[in-house]
Amino acid sequence: MPMPDVSAAPAAPPAGDPVYTQGTVVGYRRTPRDLLRVVVYGVVALVLLALTRWASDAVLGLEDDLIRLITFLNPTTERILAGFLQVLVAVTTIVIWLTPLITKRYRLFGYIVVANIATFALAGAGVWWLDRSSPDLVNEIADRAGIDSRGFPDVWALGQLAAAFVVLSPFVTRRWRQAGVATYTLIVVLRLVTSVHLPAELFFAIAVGAMVGALVLFMFGRPDERPTNDQVLAALRLTGLPLASLDPAKVDARGSTPYFGTLEDGGRIFAKVLGSEERSADLLFRMYRYLRFRNLGDERPFSSLRRAVEHEAFVSLQARDLDVRTPRMRAVSAIGADSFLLAYDRIEGQTLDTLDPATVDDELLRRIWDQIALLRAHRIAHRDLRRANILIDPDGRPWLIDFGFAEVAASEALLAADLAQTLSALAVIVGASRAVDSAIATLGTDAVARSLPRLQMGALSGATQTALKQHSGLIEELQETIEDRTGTTEVEYEPIQRLNVRQLVVVVMLIGIVYLLAPQFADLPEIWANVKTARWVWLIPMLAASAVTYFGATLSFMGAIPDRLRLGPTIATQTGSSFVSKVAPAGLGGMALNVRYAQKAGVDPAVAVSGVGLNSMGGFVMHLVLTLLFIVWAGREAFGDFKLPDPTYLLIGIAVVLAMTVVSMAVPAVRKLVLTKLLPILQRSIHGVAAVLRSPTKLFLLLGGSAVVTLSYVVAFYFSTEAFGGDLRFATVGAAYLVGSAVATAAPTPGGLGAMEAALLAGLTAAGMDAAVALPAVFLYRLATFWLPILPGWACFAWLKRSDYI
Repeated sequence: MPMPDVSAAPAAPPAGDPVYTQGTVVGYRRTPRDLLRVVVYGVVALVLLALTRWASDAVLGLEDDLIRLITFLNPTTERILAGFLQVLVAVTTIVIWLTPLITKRYRLFGYIVVANIATFALAGAGVWWLDRSSPDLVNEIADRAGIDSRGFPDVWALGQLAAAFVVLSPFVTRRWRQAGVATYTLIVVLRLVTSVHLPAELFFAIAVGAMVGALVLFMFGRPDERPTNDQVLAALRLTGLPLASLDPAKVDARGSTPYFGTLEDGGRIFAKVLGSEERSADLLFRMYRYLRFRNLGDERPFSSLRRAVEHEAFVSLQARDLDVRTPRMRAVSAIGADSFLLAYDRIEGQTLDTLDPATVDDELLRRIWDQIALLRAHRIAHRDLRRANILIDPDGRPWLIDFGFAEVAASEALLAADLAQTLSALAVIVGASRAVDSAIATLGTDAVARSLPRLQMGALSGATQTALKQHSGLIEELQETIEDRTGTTEVEYEPIQRLNVRQLVVVVMLIGIVYLLAPQFADLPEIWANVKTARWVWLIPMLAASAVTYFGATLSFMGAIPDRLRLGPTIATQTGSSFVSKVAPAGLGGMALNVRYAQKAGVDPAVAVSGVGLNSMGGFVMHLVLTLLFIVWAGREAFGDFKLPDPTYLLIGIAVVLAMTVVSMAVPAVRKLVLTKLLPILQRSIHGVAAVLRSPTKLFLLLGGSAVVTLSYVVAFYFSTEAFGGDLRFATVGAAYLVGSAVATAAPTPGGLGAMEAALLAGLTAAGMDAAVALPAVFLYRLATFWLPILPGWACFAWLKRSDYI
């Protein structure tokens, strides 16, 4: 369909140039366009930084060739060009700073100030970090060339110029922007020719500057460049529509700016305008969906906004031609260089999200499914069948609107996704049973059953997800209803999520583990030599001691809970904690598992939480007692002259906490929260703790079990040193372990990973053990007590889930 360009329409100025050229700015707004640029420039800067830092050999080899290539001029010519460059940069900088002052645009002046300061800090820090690994070759080439590579302008100064140009761009006309691009390109080329500074640093600084400039515009807003009402009105009239008036519409028109218009004959139209901002928002949305989800059927984004508008127009026309009830298209037009509009007949009525649920009867449901059946019969996937896109006219007829995401020649997966989307949207209004029954009555059981793999949160629109969250358990009820009505027994849900929060945590933890452990393998040959001489028979008692810790943890946990717990599942829970604790820092995984197990066993939630806390407190007390005993037993052989830390800082910290508590209680909202929410929970918790403390048996189990856990780990650690011929006494090894493990508990890694190894190694070497013996001993200990229990822990965790104990 040909699109008339109304950029020259006499009724309104062209939208291609910002309102700055007209002398006034009608408003400022944050736009997705700037956010997209922040993301793109930020990724470029990070890639350059990473390549320069960690792929230095390849990058420096390329830069060496580039530096030798661009230093082909003789010294005199280079000095002339360098002088011209400095003059050009100085003049450009003066023009940039004077422009907002002369035009009295002090907001723009503030933008430039903020952008320059932020770019100087970020680019300067990045370049300084990169310069730490710069080769001496650069300085040698600089000496041969006879120029100072650190002269004006520095690379971060060029980054500041880039930030200023980006900030300035929406305030000037297109010709000035083109002149600015040409000027900046000339500056960069001259800087490359007349300097031997690493080109990667220069491009990194430019990317940072562009990112900061876009970020400033996004945070504080750019001039509003959307087409005005007069421009939209002129565009519609130019298409032949005799429009009498046009007003902004307050309706849900995601991804566009909507309008309602009245024709001279009294007819009504609905128009929506799409511009570069909507294009950027669509690209960001697609990028987000690609990173988080998969198998959603998203096609590649269109090459331009024009292609996207033409596609929506084509699908709307085809759907209407196939008797799908959708508004008639009246016009497609371009507005200036960056915007397009689509105009349709306006349908009076209400969308499903505003309709009274009591008015949605079975006949209306049937009519909605008839429209979905028409789309399916001609393999058109709407792909956005949320409630706001189903409109009900006064005669009770449903209309499908907004085919912006639609696909023709759609696959079965997309058609199933449409069905799942519609089922979810209708279930929010009429419930799961009526939604499913009406769908089966029109489409049949096979079609509804095929929608099940797509009936999950990640495959639905954001509006539908929000509505389902307000109806807890509705999506599960919908799934169960479809299974019951269609006789489906086993559902293999489509893998939708590419990366969830749990997987992200695991990836981050693995990176942290590698980062912490890699330095400890620096002297791998010597470690391997000691490992070959190890007496592996000691591994058997080490594993036995490690197993005893789970028995001790069982006794301790049973002592911390006033209710009676079954022995077998409790042992399995403590063993399973060795698995779940590997994906959460500071033992949080094991604590959460214990709380869940206690609650499923019938323990009051507050008592279960306080019991887990009491269990941890019992472990802390016994660890402290045993630490003091072993330090006294080992004497100066362990740590020499041992002195307690100055308690002054501890007292100061306690005083600060008490003062903050008193001040907080003076706030009425905080006081109400404590009295109504926190105190009842604390009272129930105190009752549970008091019940434990009043029972000698429970108290013995709590403290005795904690002592068994700690002593078993000490014994296992001592056996690991014996495996490599360690010559330290049991008391000395025990003191080193207890102090080192206490220090490692502050590490935010699972089981103190990395910190534990470092602390134990430091303790053994401080006590006099050779590092070549201490290092493999520490790793053997961690193998027996940390890594090997993961497999039985996973088995116990799986059994607990299968048996409904957690």
